[in-house]
Amino acid sequence: MGVLSPSPAAAVPLPAPAALALRIVDHGDPPPALSGSAQDELAWALKDVCYAAWNTDRRRAAAAADALAALAGRAQAPDANPSATGALAHWTAGIAQIARGEMAGAIASLDAAQRLFQQLGDTPHAIETQVPKIMALAMRGELAAAAECAEHTRQAFIERGDLRAASKVSLNLGSLHYRRDAFADAARHYRDAAVGFARVRDPEHSVVADIGLSHARIALGDLDEAARICARARARAVAHALPLIEANADESMGLLDLARGRYGKALAALEAARRRYAELDMPQQLAIAEKQLADAYLELRLLPEALALFDESLARFETLTMPGDAAWTLAQRGRALALLGRRDAAAQSFLRAAALFDTQGAAAGKATVTLARAELQLEDAAADPGAAHNALALAAEAAQGYAATGHAEGRARADVISARALLHAGRTDEAGTLFTATLARARAADMLSVQVRCLTGMGLVAARRGDGSAAREAFEGAVQLFEDQRRALPGDDIRSAFLADHLEPYRELLRLALQAHTAQPSAASAEAVLRSHERFRARVLGDRLEQPPAETAATAHAVDELSDLRSRFNWLHRRAYAADGDGGRSPELLQALRRTEHDLLERSRRRRLAAGATATPGHGGEGTIDDALDLPALTAALAAQDALVEFGELDGELFALIVRSSGVQLHRHIARWTAVAEAAQSVRFQLEALGQGGAPLQRHIATLTARAGARLTQLHALVWAPIAAALADVQRVMLVLPQGLGAVPFGALCDGSGQPLADRHELARAPSARVVLHGLRRRPGQGQHALVLAESSRLPHAAHEARRVAALFPSADVFIDSQATVAALQTHAAQADVIHLACHARFRHDNPAFSALHLHDAALTAELAETLPLSAAPTVVLSGCETGLAGPSIGDEMTGLVRAFLVAGAGRVLASLWPVQDDITALFMRHFHGALARGQAAAAALRQAQSAVRQQHPHPFHWAPFVLHGGW
Repeated sequence: MGVLSPSPAAAVPLPAPAALALRIVDHGDPPPALSGSAQDELAWALKDVCYAAWNTDRRRAAAAADALAALAGRAQAPDANPSATGALAHWTAGIAQIARGEMAGAIASLDAAQRLFQQLGDTPHAIETQVPKIMALAMRGELAAAAECAEHTRQAFIERGDLRAASKVSLNLGSLHYRRDAFADAARHYRDAAVGFARVRDPEHSVVADIGLSHARIALGDLDEAARICARARARAVAHALPLIEANADESMGLLDLARGRYGKALAALEAARRRYAELDMPQQLAIAEKQLADAYLELRLLPEALALFDESLARFETLTMPGDAAWTLAQRGRALALLGRRDAAAQSFLRAAALFDTQGAAAGKATVTLARAELQLEDAAADPGAAHNALALAAEAAQGYAATGHAEGRARADVISARALLHAGRTDEAGTLFTATLARARAADMLSVQVRCLTGMGLVAARRGDGSAAREAFEGAVQLFEDQRRALPGDDIRSAFLADHLEPYRELLRLALQAHTAQPSAASAEAVLRSHERFRARVLGDRLEQPPAETAATAHAVDELSDLRSRFNWLHRRAYAADGDGGRSPELLQALRRTEHDLLERSRRRRLAAGATATPGHGGEGTIDDALDLPALTAALAAQDALVEFGELDGELFALIVRSSGVQLHRHIARWTAVAEAAQSVRFQLEALGQGGAPLQRHIATLTARAGARLTQLHALVWAPIAAALADVQRVMLVLPQGLGAVPFGALCDGSGQPLADRHELARAPSARVVLHGLRRRPGQGQHALVLAESSRLPHAAHEARRVAALFPSADVFIDSQATVAALQTHAAQADVIHLACHARFRHDNPAFSALHLHDAALTAELAETLPLSAAPTVVLSGCETGLAGPSIGDEMTGLVRAFLVAGAGRVLASLWPVQDDITALFMRHFHGALARGQAAAAALRQAQSAVRQQHPHPFHWAPFVLHGGW
């Protein structure tokens, strides 16, 4: 290309076309008025800039397209006078439209470019314009038209001897066949493209072809080869400074780890790709990346979070006209809805997905919908024998669909469902054979999740055959592999949700331990039951408490980075909860608050994903699992008059494990769980009735006290009387309770004489024995320095209570009303032996992470409280309503304010189980803190305070709401 003629106005030579094009794009200069060959030369240079930026900076590509449009003078209808500039303007416009997700416009622009080049007699470039059209057609779901266009274009290039262009079409054909679930054909075309690009020395497109090939190999189950190809592609993308392709490689590696069940690595890689796509302003890839994160959330059973992402991704795919991706999103969305129990909505999502898959001829997609329906039938198999046969038929159909496309992971998952259905149908031998065969394939492909499911199934088969040894070996194998997955996950919420979906092998091992103790009772077999129970009880909290402080510091840093979003949350929270009750709140305000809560948690989660996870402690080497509980250390920490009572429930039976310094006792068949649950509900009803009744009920306080006492006596007879003799000489009892008993004030349980347990024992509780040991190791401070905060705008007695409490200690920092801020708590918490927070509190059943203490300036939510620097293991007193409640969870995890303060470093936490009266609470706190200040342990102080209040207010609603967590 020659040098352009000087501008008539300035008489200064213009730069060469390539340099001028770069200046126009980089500085936003308007293209000069040119004509003839000079205009065409600049147009070609702008087209080169557009294509050079296609895989590195799509915004530059769009800027080049805009400049070309201006150069062509689109307003003067350049199509009427064909020129290379006009044709190039249409061509680059099509590229920019693809980047913006405007596929219909892109197809029209590229066809216009082809038509103009043909009019100019430039057949090679006319053919070349059709290469990006293949992508646009495929993204619109017009797969047959895309295939026809690709084959025609590829043949034209081959006939002309243009290997580079033919390789580009092979690349597009690979993507096209991948979208049609023809994975073997996709791999063949990607390989042809990679070889062709290598021959013409085009490293950029060669890397793209390698990434496509890795995707195809993942689908075909050749995960080791896929990993090798993907690692090579990423290294080459980094070496050639190709950020978009580097993001593609991260995405591919994330999909590979997702298929392998290595979810920690998958989450980190997918989040890295998503962030890069966001930076590059690439809406299609960003939408796909969000959907892939939702896929990972679904596998980890973060179901509400997955559903929210699926809904967002579906809206994007529909806006961008991407029906293939929309179909997969609908299928996965249906699975999430089904797991959430919303079966009607799930069925509608499956119907929409199936219709789209039918349109595209996507066999693997149709198989995915069929398998999801099989999973639904399998859930009903325990109650409906016919459901097992339906599940088996559907799973077999799905397996055939996956086999036809070569989709290895899908075929393996379908076979697992088939084997489970066979087991439900009583065809044990067939189930065992299929589990064994599927496990062998899963091991060869390194699919951890499928291996876990197969080993669990093999354990069930062995247990049904009466082979306890083989069952135990299989379940242990499943637990070992699962622990490898779980401990690499970033964040308590993800670990907890994932564990909740994999409790079956843990429970089966517990069942085997109970059977072994029944067959041959001994101290050793009782210990084995305790160890089995502790493996999954509050496991996530136990792991978290043993993590190094660095994670808490990292979390605090993340909180600082989320300050804007947190400020919006506090503004909405103050407006929403300015008064008690929901009558004055608009649905729009509450919706905005919930959305902000979701965004805050999701943003924090994304930061953890990007940072990756650290392995949790408590694990041995390869092939072994250390017990979650250090039992020798626990028994050594217990004095002669101490006991830990850990209740458990399995198959409707309540049992109890009593741990003392002398060893472990197991008490079987204490009561039927249904009877216990009903009695616990009756207790709560009696207690809550007084809280709802107000002053008029005080006239009947004697009758109400008697009724509450009768219900508490009934529950005592069920859960405590059977073990009372074993605890006759015990002074201090640590309780580990199943979820259904967590809201019961055990100190108020009374025997036939009416004497409550609080008179017999000093009581505290924790969610697991492992957490008990952690608390016993963290000795609280001596109670010399107190930090007291009180906010009395909604609790009139709070300020008075705070001053009385502070006066009991040798030194105290006191912050009342406008001074009772989150910042004051954060600043002074580290130096306090005792922290007392007197303020309105709200427990959030719908989202326990946002249960909060209402300080003057903001809500101290549970998720924020975790970041407090409580380095001195203080005794924390939450003097508010329902501060001791925990959210529902499987595995008896504790979710709420108490857990948050334990994670932050509290040694002991005193919190309430129901709304409390602030005047009576002030009386209670005077006695409790008075005992603490005199050097009493927290459990002893609690007992004294309860006794003192009971003398004046005998109903347990008044004297028993506060319970102690973490230790004595």
